[in-house]
Order: sequence, then C-alpha cells, then structure tokens
Amino acid sequence: MGDMTASAVLMMLPRRARTPVAVLAEGPVPSSLRLDVFGGRDLFVRMRRGTGVHGLSEPYREQPRDEYPAESDPAVVVTSDSHAPARFACSASVFGATDVIVFVPLDADGEAPAHVRIPIPSLDRPSWHDYELVSRTRMECRYRVADTNDAIPVGGSRAVSAL
Repeated sequence: MGDMTASAVLMMLPRRARTPVAVLAEGPVPSSLRLDVFGGRDLFVRMRRGTGVHGLSEPYREQPRDEYPAESDPAVVVTSDSHAPARFACSASVFGATDVIVFVPLDADGEAPAHVRIPIPSLDRPSWHDYELVSRTRMECRYRVADTNDAIPVGGSRAVSAL
C-alpha cells in the first residue's frame, strides 16, 4: 500500500446511483471516462475545456451511448479491478456532499493507497486534505483525516498547505 496525491477530483451523478460519484485522478484531467460499476457501463464527458485547476472538482455529464462516437475510447475506464469504492470523513468540505462514493485507484498489487492527498482550493498556495486508510472490506475502503501534529490545520476542514 502506497501513497497517492490526486491531481484532480472528477465528479459525476450517474443515473443508476442515488449519490454523487467521484473518481480521484493522477495526472492530467481526462476528457472522458467510463464507469463499469453499479451493473452498468456509463459514459461521461468533461464539461469544461482546458487544463484542470488545482482544488476545483471537474464536473462530468453522462453521455448517452448513441451520442458518443463508436470509434472513440474513453480516456479513463473505472472498474472494480482498477479502482476501489471509498468513503471519506469530512467529505462535504472536499466533494460538496456528505454521502459521496469515491473511487480510488489501486496499485499494481490491487491495494488501496494507505494515504491520500486530495487537492482543495487555496488562494495563496496549493493545499490538500490529507487522509489515511482506516479499513478495507470487500465492499469499500474507509478514510479518515490524517492525524497531523502540525500547527497548520485549523477549523473543520483540516486542510494542510504545501510548503
């Protein structure tokens, strides 16, 4: 189990799900993605153009299959083999909702990251929420706010600024 620093939070609301879904991404923000979870293969396309902005969630909208070019493959495919569903403490301050299913990428051994850093908006310098893995079951991972003995975290968000 390694560590992960997410470069972006990809947000969507699949028709089959009752709660918002987020995917933590590493690297550039993809133009499209496919969720092969919840018993379906749902396609989503990015609603904004250009490069991602640190700390801003990237909204995606569901795309009907007949409107998506058949020759185009989605940039990212989320499956149960490549990503694990997770729940995060203080999710409202990061994802904008209290009950969000977040898919975290698994490493080569199929393990969820032990520590996750999620970008959050900041006016002066890049900031992150730091989380640590508490438990992993067959159904989901659970993350809590990392216990930092640093004087920087304040308030309910427990944001930690980069040095």
